[in-house]
Amino acid sequence: MVILLVAWPSAWAQPIDWPVPPERTVWLAAAHESFGDGQTAAKPIDASTAVKLGQALDRLAKEHDFYGDGLVLQFLPGEYETHGIRLRPRWHMTGGGIGRTTIKLVPSARDRKIKSAYHSVISGGWGPQRLAKRDFNNIRIADVSLDCNWRGMKKVLGPILKKVAGVDLLVRQALVERVQVSRFGAVGGRPSWREVFPIRVGSGMGDGAELPCYRDSIIEIRHCIVEDFVRGPSTGTEWPYCTGIMVSHRGADVANGTINVRVHHNEIRNVTNGIALGGAYLQRAEFYENTVSNCGIGFNFDTGSNRGVVIRNNRFVACIGGGSVNDGKAFVIRDNTFRLIAPGAPRFDWWHNGLRIRDYTRGILVEGNRFVFDGESKSSARGILLQGKNVGIRTFQDEAGDWQSEIDPNRFRDNHYSGLLPNLAGPQSPGQSMHLIVGDRAVHLSGESDNAKFTWLDD
Repeated sequence: MVILLVAWPSAWAQPIDWPVPPERTVWLAAAHESFGDGQTAAKPIDASTAVKLGQALDRLAKEHDFYGDGLVLQFLPGEYETHGIRLRPRWHMTGGGIGRTTIKLVPSARDRKIKSAYHSVISGGWGPQRLAKRDFNNIRIADVSLDCNWRGMKKVLGPILKKVAGVDLLVRQALVERVQVSRFGAVGGRPSWREVFPIRVGSGMGDGAELPCYRDSIIEIRHCIVEDFVRGPSTGTEWPYCTGIMVSHRGADVANGTINVRVHHNEIRNVTNGIALGGAYLQRAEFYENTVSNCGIGFNFDTGSNRGVVIRNNRFVACIGGGSVNDGKAFVIRDNTFRLIAPGAPRFDWWHNGLRIRDYTRGILVEGNRFVFDGESKSSARGILLQGKNVGIRTFQDEAGDWQSEIDPNRFRDNHYSGLLPNLAGPQSPGQSMHLIVGDRAVHLSGESDNAKFTWLDD
């Protein structure tokens, strides 16, 4: 067995070079003295009702042959209603600013007829396509507040409705900035009905569906706000929850494609029954300088063997848990502040640690973080809980088809703790190896009686 040396992912020094906006701008208004063809702000298109807005967007899509050069949808300040806005490739959608342009999702007669379970205020790209000219690229959403209106949608659609969200895009290239999302919800119950994504942007999903998996993945989400609790049932064991900002790029080509995924300077607040940040199938992504306050847990990565993820310089304040990583490789969790509070209900107890790093994780660096528990009484919370099977080891088949293994330990150094129980590491069951490095000390555990657990407080 040999120790595997890992090159840690580094932050990007340069901003993403976004394309020039489309040449044509179309103005829309919820109320105006003189409506017109939308060519100027003085003569905006009449979008005073959800029906009129939908008709205008359908007409614009046809005029541009659905896959044309794109346009800018400029919403003037006001309060709008929509049955759901479906963006086309190279469409930009901008408003007058958070709190000044508000778009509320409302049900339609068609929704009752087709019985769709999932709805979002803005979506795009969710459909099979195989032609490059139809790529959903150069998408931008900016300067709007989105009201998902869970209770209003549920009142009309009843058991048909399972989830409502704000932004839901499957694209090769998208920028979402200065967007506020609130009043999202989910019905709970079976797994696919439990988790809602207020802002979700991905370049590939897969899962057996005929959906695009773009080789390139250029995604940036910045200066957005996701707020308030996940609406839906609050009782039962399969209660709804969310991942506030979610990114994914299944199928992206890290060797030959362009991958640049960033989530930064966002605020996720008061999502008391949800997760703030997350990713699926990531190969390279960065989450930095976000502020998460009064939420269930700061981040969670447990879908698709995420790797190459940098989580740095974020503030997690008054959260039950800091973060969780399962089946993650080559993460860097650096220079974050985690201030924990005690869970208010037993169902949130599992979240209550600074970091939980578990099964099939390796090559993770946890460095320079600050973990603080603000509880008045002693809790079971640990700064770091490292647990599970196949932790800190890489198994692979060589050219001859024989199975080999390399030590690729998770590393912990220069972190600071206050008010928490000592950190704890241990395999899931006896006989399973676990490898970690604390400061300069290499630790190897097998779960046997003589080395079943390892605790530490100061790195």
